[in-house]
Amino acid sequence: MNALFQLLSDHEIPTLLEMMREFYSQQQMQFDEPAASLAINRVLNNPGLAQIYLIFRGADLAGYFALTFCFSLEFHGRFALFDELYLREPFRRQKLGKAVVAFAEDLCKKAGIKALRLEVGRENQPAQSLYRAAGFKEDERNLMTKWL
Repeated sequence: MNALFQLLSDHEIPTLLEMMREFYSQQQMQFDEPAASLAINRVLNNPGLAQIYLIFRGADLAGYFALTFCFSLEFHGRFALFDELYLREPFRRQKLGKAVVAFAEDLCKKAGIKALRLEVGRENQPAQSLYRAAGFKEDERNLMTKWL
């Protein structure tokens, strides 16, 4: 059975928040539901910022992914950040991740975006393998963040 992708709508926000909580917990990331809700609503009100898709395997909700859109002189214009990709445990190791990456790449190509970036946990070897197999390469620079 193939992967199906559905652009997020308002009534699916509680389901997305539930999956985000699962994902953040598994990755030892802090989950702030009010802040996440605000960010999701900003995306739904301005699709030029990002797109969030639910991932289905048949009728079963398997996970979600988010693409955000940025601008960079280095990339000669807009680029996309594969911001989050989460597959629930029963749907892992079924080549869904590969289908998600291919779908995201197709979305970017259709939008004229020439670069797709992502970040992945150093300990997350399965995800790193998926991304390397899809052609992603580690940059020679470290990603650094300062919360403001």
